[in-house]
Formats: sequence, structure tokens, C-alpha cells
Amino acid sequence: MTEYRLHGPPGCGKTYALANTWVPRAVDRFGAENVVICSLTRAAAAEIASRGTGVPKENIGTLHALCFRALGRPKIAEAHLEEWNEAEPALAIKGSSKAPSPENPYPEQAGSNRGDDLMARTQVLRHRRIPRSAWPSDCLHFQAAWDRWLEATEYQCFTGLIEEALESVDRAPGGPEVFIVDEAQDCSTLELALIRKWNRHASFAVMAGDGDQAIYQWRGASPKAFLGEKIPTEHNYHLHQSYRVPRAIHALASSWIAKASYRYAVNYEPRDEEGSIQRLNQITSKFPGELIGRLEQQEGTSMILAACGYTLKPMIRALKDAGIPFHNPYRKTHGGWNPLRGGAERLSSFLRPDPRAHDHSGLWTAEEIVAWMDLIKMDLAPFPRGAKTAARNLRAERAEKHQKDPIAATDGPRIFGPSGWRELQTIFEQDTALEWLQPKILPSKAKLTEYAFKVAASKGPKALAKTPQLVVGTIHSTKGSEASSVALFPDLSMSGMREWVQPGDPQDGVTRLFYVGITRAKRDLFILGRSGPCAVAL
Repeated sequence: MTEYRLHGPPGCGKTYALANTWVPRAVDRFGAENVVICSLTRAAAAEIASRGTGVPKENIGTLHALCFRALGRPKIAEAHLEEWNEAEPALAIKGSSKAPSPENPYPEQAGSNRGDDLMARTQVLRHRRIPRSAWPSDCLHFQAAWDRWLEATEYQCFTGLIEEALESVDRAPGGPEVFIVDEAQDCSTLELALIRKWNRHASFAVMAGDGDQAIYQWRGASPKAFLGEKIPTEHNYHLHQSYRVPRAIHALASSWIAKASYRYAVNYEPRDEEGSIQRLNQITSKFPGELIGRLEQQEGTSMILAACGYTLKPMIRALKDAGIPFHNPYRKTHGGWNPLRGGAERLSSFLRPDPRAHDHSGLWTAEEIVAWMDLIKMDLAPFPRGAKTAARNLRAERAEKHQKDPIAATDGPRIFGPSGWRELQTIFEQDTALEWLQPKILPSKAKLTEYAFKVAASKGPKALAKTPQLVVGTIHSTKGSEASSVALFPDLSMSGMREWVQPGDPQDGVTRLFYVGITRAKRDLFILGRSGPCAVAL
């Protein structure tokens, strides 16, 4: 096996280079079926392979997915935690939001219970391949109980997939000749050990990444694991030109990352635009109100980023109170960062006949009628008994290819009754549709729609159907993305501050985290004020 490394600083087009140069060359030489593309997430790997390379679907995915196939698709323990909790109530695992995660990499405190905390700590020890003889006693106790439970149930855990494959599986599924790993700096010591073992049976491997953007140390990743294996100098390929980061922001980012004690420095050039950095010390995570006005004046997309999720709570409250639409498309399942989800879609469905809300207005589809009717108290609507059932029946009657077709005008009285149909026509003619709808919302749906009503009132009903221009989240959650303007809070949690004041790897981890935050900005960077003593000085 010959290992090559593609080093790609922020905005240099690493994924583009893989998709348009490295993968096509590998396919031409060895055949698409002999190429495997692997990344920390399936979405990232699929993005590389989406450029028409012909690499088979089963050859694209996460390392865990490859191990799952190689080991005969065992039952996964994490899907059966209720059984573990019943067997070991003193070590119950609830998936605590206070355990380390991309949303919360530096928890304000330990996990909400002992089991979550111990699970998180033992995972890191295993991923860093720390000998058990060096483990703390409480982690040893937890792991012994976990191992006994796995043996009794014949389940396999996620980390165990990697460990077992490293021990017993010599080649990657399909025996590929080429192994391409994107975001390799995010792989743990354990994962890289398996990748390199499998690579020994391949003709060559490409490890693409950037040690300066290694910010997953909370799960056992380290730039030393990515960069530590010696390879010939000529096997290191460098991308130099950033297509994202302008000069002013590049200068700050470069001076900031130079603080790291361990790194592989690459000659890195900024985009040919000055950009701007504004320091707004008066705006803090506790008092963020003025930031809203600043960002609304910006053109293009914006991000509000923090090291810790809890830092963003006052900002999120202010945005919701003001009816400013925001989201986090990189963490779609995080309800706190995607509060328009569900409510906005249903209000927008209701407003389908309103040209102020839709460029292509018209009568509803049966699916849209079902969606918004499920929001309302029928005893407050002028519709006949069975109106919801009639809408569902109409939806069921339609063949799949006609689901997106609008209803016929004759369907309106059939569903809503003649008087109800006339009332609906009237409220849309008078532009009072939302005012008509809001008092009829079911109490159980009030929270779902409250913010969406505020957005419609603040930004107009068309905003409900538009993708928000503002992203809110942790730096971890937006890694790999960019925005025209980025507002960055410098605050840390107590655990993050403990990392920051500890020289070496812990401090380097925090340095790299804020480096990633700084380099999300394409044009303007707003560095905000600290809300307390636990913060970095950017």
C-alpha cells in the first residue's frame, strides 16, 4: 500500500479536488468497483461520489457502515439501550444532551447521569487506544459491565465494530484497490489504525484532510493520529489557494492557528478580496439584541456560531421574539436550531392560494389540506363533520403521480361544505387568512406554530417557504460550511476553559476549534464580546 495525503486548508476545495481529480483517476486506473470512498458521515462521502464517478453505492459511506457489512450485519447495542438500562439501572444511559457531542463538545458539566458520563469517557479511551491498565477505575467498572452485557445479548456496539474489524477483518469489503478517506483528521486513532490496516491490502490510499481543522478530540480524534504516520515527502499534496477566506480574515486565522503547538503547516493563500473584521465587544451571548440589526443589514447568508450550544440560548430567544427566520441545515434533527420545522411548512401549505405567500399560488393539494387541517380545532371552523376524513380520502384516492396536483374547484365544497368553502374564499380575498387561522390552532399545536406566525408577521408570509439566510449553531455543527458573514462568540464552558488553560493537546483543541469558526466567513467576521471570564481572546 502507498499512502498519499491531500492537505486542504479552509476553502481550498478539497472535496472538489477529490471528486474531480482523485476519484476519476482512481476509477480510470482500477475501475469504479475497486474504489471505496469513506468519510465520517455518509453525506460527506456521497457528496464526493455524486459527480458521476460510477463508484457503486455500497462502496460509499462511513467506516462504521463498512465494518457493519464486513462483520455480517450484527445487531447494534445502541439500538437496544432500554435493555441495558433495565439490566444495569445504576449505569443507565439516556443519551444525555450534556454528554459531549457536535452540539455540545465542551459540556458545562458532566453527563446528566453516571451512565452517560462513563459511556462518553470510555468511548474516548477506546478510540484513543489507551491500554486498559491506564484507565480510571470507574471507567473499567463500566466497561466490564458493558462487555458482559454485549456477550450475553450477542449485540455489538458502534465502537466495537471498529475494534472487532481491526482484530479480525484483514481487507475492506469488496477488496478495493483504492481507499479514499475524506476528513481524515476527524478519524480517531482507532479508526485510522483500521483504515491503515485495510490500506495495506490496497494499491494506494488517499487520506484527505487538514490537521488544523481537527476538532473532534472529544470523540478521540487527533491530528497526531492523522499526521503521525511517516510517508515520503512527495506523497504529501497541498492545496494552497482559498476560494473562501479574504485577506483580513485570513491574516487573523493564520496568526491564531500559529498558536497551536502541533501542526502541519501548509502554504495557504487568501482570496483576492480584503474582507472585514469588526469587534463588537458590547454584544455578548447574554445581551445579543443589537446583533440582530447588524446581521439584517448584511447581504447574503449569515452565521451565528459559538463553542457551546448553551451559549446560543439567549440569541435564539431574541431571534424568535423578533420573528427572524433561522435554521441549521447541518443538524436538521436539532429542534432548537430548526424551530420553523413543521410549523412553517404547515402555515405555508395553508397559504397556498395567497400570491403574497407563493410565487406559484393556487388551490391546495390534498396533502396540503390534510397538513393544515390537522392544526385546527374543528369546532371553531365552519366545516361539516367529517371534513378531515374527506380530505384524507381525497388524498388516498389520488394515484402517487397525482399527489402534487391541486384539487379541483368542485372538490372544495365537497370537503369544506358550501359555507366553509365560501368563507375560505373570502379570507383569502381579504388577505386575512392567517388572522382567521391563528385563533383556531389546537393547543397541542400552538408551540409548533407560534414562531412561524411571528416570522410571517415580521417578514411576510413568503418567508415561511424560503430557506432562512441565517444559520445558528456550534462551530462543530457547521464545520465544512461557509457564509458571507459570521458572528462568533468567544465564550467557553468551564470544561472548555480547563482545556484552554492546559498547554499542549487540550489547548490546541480549543485553538483549532476557533480557527474553524473564523474561517467560515467569506466576507465579514464579527467578533463578539465575552460574557464572563471563561472565553478566548481572539
